[in-house]
Amino acid sequence: MLHAAKREITAVYVRYGILGSTLVSGAPVGPRQVRTVLAVLLSQANQPVSTEVLAGELWPGAAPGSSDAVLQGRVSTLRKLLCPDLPARSPRQLIRTRQGSYTLILDEGELDAAEFGRLVQAGQRAAAQGDLAEAARNLREGLRLWRGPALQDTGRGPVLTAYAGVLEQQKLAALERRFEVDIALGQLSEAIGGLTEQLSQDPTQENFAALLIEALVAAGRGAAAREVFDNTRAALERVGLAPGPRLYQAREQLQPEQPAPVLARPATCPAEVPAQLPDFTGRGELLEQIRAALTGRGPRLVVLSGPGGVGKSTLAVRSAHLLRREFPGGQVVADLTSEPGQPSEVLRRFLLSIGVAEDAIPHGFVERQQLWRSRTADARVLVLLDDARDEAQVRALLPAGADCGVLVTSRRRMLGLAGAKTIAVEAFDQDESWELLAGIVGAQRIAAEPGPARRLVELCAGLPLAVRIVGAKLAARPHETVEELAVRIGAGRGRLAELRAGDLDVRATIEVSYAECTEGTRRALRLLGAVRLPAVSRSALACLLDAPEETGADVAEALVEAQLLQVRGRDELGQLRYQLHDLIAEFAAEKAREEEPAGVLGAALERMLDCYLAAGGRDGGRHNAASWCAAEADNVFAVTRAALERGWWERGWRLADSFAEVAKVRPGSASARNVTVLALRAARRCGDLRAEAISLRRLGELQWQQVKVASAVRYLGAAAQRFRGLDDGAELARTLVVEADVLAETGRVEQARDRLNTALEAAKQADDQRVHAAALDQLGGLYSDAGDFAEAQRCFVEALQLAREAGDLRGIVAIRKRLADVLRRAGHLDQAAELLTEALAGARETGDAHWEAHVLRSLGEVQRYFGDTGPARSSLARSLELFTQHGHRHAAAYSLRSLADLQAQVREYEQAGESLERCRTIFETLGDRRGQAYTLRSLGGLCVRTGRWVQAERSLRAALTIFDDLSMRWFSQDAARALTQTRNWSSAS
Repeated sequence: MLHAAKREITAVYVRYGILGSTLVSGAPVGPRQVRTVLAVLLSQANQPVSTEVLAGELWPGAAPGSSDAVLQGRVSTLRKLLCPDLPARSPRQLIRTRQGSYTLILDEGELDAAEFGRLVQAGQRAAAQGDLAEAARNLREGLRLWRGPALQDTGRGPVLTAYAGVLEQQKLAALERRFEVDIALGQLSEAIGGLTEQLSQDPTQENFAALLIEALVAAGRGAAAREVFDNTRAALERVGLAPGPRLYQAREQLQPEQPAPVLARPATCPAEVPAQLPDFTGRGELLEQIRAALTGRGPRLVVLSGPGGVGKSTLAVRSAHLLRREFPGGQVVADLTSEPGQPSEVLRRFLLSIGVAEDAIPHGFVERQQLWRSRTADARVLVLLDDARDEAQVRALLPAGADCGVLVTSRRRMLGLAGAKTIAVEAFDQDESWELLAGIVGAQRIAAEPGPARRLVELCAGLPLAVRIVGAKLAARPHETVEELAVRIGAGRGRLAELRAGDLDVRATIEVSYAECTEGTRRALRLLGAVRLPAVSRSALACLLDAPEETGADVAEALVEAQLLQVRGRDELGQLRYQLHDLIAEFAAEKAREEEPAGVLGAALERMLDCYLAAGGRDGGRHNAASWCAAEADNVFAVTRAALERGWWERGWRLADSFAEVAKVRPGSASARNVTVLALRAARRCGDLRAEAISLRRLGELQWQQVKVASAVRYLGAAAQRFRGLDDGAELARTLVVEADVLAETGRVEQARDRLNTALEAAKQADDQRVHAAALDQLGGLYSDAGDFAEAQRCFVEALQLAREAGDLRGIVAIRKRLADVLRRAGHLDQAAELLTEALAGARETGDAHWEAHVLRSLGEVQRYFGDTGPARSSLARSLELFTQHGHRHAAAYSLRSLADLQAQVREYEQAGESLERCRTIFETLGDRRGQAYTLRSLGGLCVRTGRWVQAERSLRAALTIFDDLSMRWFSQDAARALTQTRNWSSAS
């Protein structure tokens, strides 16, 4: 069917060029995204290419929401270019659509890259048959198709990057074959000219250098050939590579020269460093640090420290090769795990390596050490000590010369090694892991499955050894897809069981460090693996071990020293935090299951539950509640999840709910929602209807804080229904207060008032002063919006008294802030400022950064009305900063809108306009109509200040419409007055 279809369309002939800029029938193609789509389709011609692959090439990071429409538009442009008179679904169309993919139909001879390949193959066949003239003709004809770098004007996602790389490699191979044929034909001048040009572009191309040497020798230019060899070797060494056999074979054609005089060196010059890995990846900054330390002034002693499998030895070998010329006395190497265990034997071998005769080596350790120091005192020798166990092992082998260098790798930091520069070797990032995997397996194979390849890299958790193992498996199994290996590693037996290939074994590498620890340290690692705290503090580790905090600190540092625990940094409370590497955590969990009784693991988890329950209750009312919440959120989630996995539903719910209560001080945090979802699950599993209703209400509050109205109403309605069924008046009242806030903000003021009246009655009957105060506070807000400031003030004053009696510190701050807003609108600025100063002190005393930000916004408004623009700017900027830090984008937009009003007031009109535009975008995205109306009102004022009367009227009319819809009478009146004044000023002007 495909051949028949192709015969139908042979009348539509096109010629595609990608060996340089993109051409169709000799004409350039634009724009860039169209060229990119065409190039991807050409790279997989006559095969379906999914829209996901195409999107990955157009947007290598993350595709925009409009990506499907944009892609369809680009394909449509291509179709019009290739088949201008054919509809998209014509059977003669060159680009076919089917099941989320596109196929470009291509005939022989239509693509320059395919023609290039055909001609090169013809040239190679002719050369093999001895027809060198025909070979040269085909190779030249093929190479003439190149007009520049392949795909030079397209985008470069994974597919095109790999494809361009393959084409460039094919070009280099064709050039090399052409030069070989030229030399064989005796066309030496042409070959020498072409090879010289290639080497000028990249002096490390060994094969071209070898051919140039051969051509120069054949032309009788031996000195020039020798210079080419020397220059190429120097260029290779500059990038850390050694000349290969091809270059040395070419050098053998040179006539020997009289050796130049050289500096005296030892009788023998050892070069014991193992061969470099051809796929060495990254580490450029570390290589520079090692070079600086081993060639600079002071002790030339470097310790590369890091966990097993992180690539310390590979890095050391690479460094040693790069530094070979810095140490003309040679390089000696000892693998301190596989060498004979006594340093005396290592010294014997070192002495033999630097030219000491066997019968001249003394038998005693001290005598050998003295001889080693004597022989190295004036030498420049590099000593590489791999996998050292401790400082004593290293000290015994140190050379005496100040110009000698010592490079040590160890799982420990060697803190007792005087003068040593310790360089931490850390895990790869995602890009480095990808690069290493591509280097082992081949970029094209990885680029063909970018999603599974990324997943595979993630499963390796940045450990180079793990990446090397999965790369080796893929390379050895060309029949297996990347996705199949990723699925197998991510499921079933677990990662550690799969991360093994030959003598490469991640588990065995971690086991070495584990075995060297004391039993107390190993036990701590097992318990950490069982509970899996993402960011453990010293106090949490002490709780886990049921030990004093000093013990927790000692054990944490012992695990860090053994490279089994990483220092994460300090949290918001100033405490040190540690974390397990993913693969070490999996190892620790395995050891916990194998070596710890179930009762011990259960007791450890119970201690963590009790610890966090106590901490949540203690810190929830203290000044550092927000900081504690931020620092412990991930740990609380982990402990709650572990409890639920054991079926501890009631205790898991208590911990989750206690955290959710504290997390009110950080309403923008995702962690609060995640923990509350676990709480709801726990409540339902243990059949506790009241707990379920509380969790539903908390989820409703969280949804409302993100202005997700529909889901907030759904959760709150479900919670209210359950509380009615339970006859729980106090909790029903709490729920109705939140629901009233949602209704009021969305313009359903009468429904909100009904909810609040019901909440007030329920709170009075339950004698709950806190919720009574909250209901009055919310009711005061409704009166304030309506412009009934006297009634609003009455509600706020009564609410404030109730909150004081209940000891509700957070409620006191909120009510003072709202009362101050009413006083400001009523013109009582002094009273408002006094109240806000008290509220700010209260918020800071309780550590409630959320309400501190709210109060600062109101204080900034009062300061602005007073004309104190400097303090106003500070208050508003700090409010914006706090909301942003806590991820509360919604509230941050309100602070930004107030800041824009200040900017307009001080005639920073351009900045004010930009701020308001950002506000409008945020409020429209969130669907917050109140915020939109405030922004439009401010925009109208800005336009008045700048004399843009038409825009001012338009903005104020739009604001008035929304205020009317939301029944915000005072704000409607304010917008109407402003609109009338604007019209009057506009007419007068």
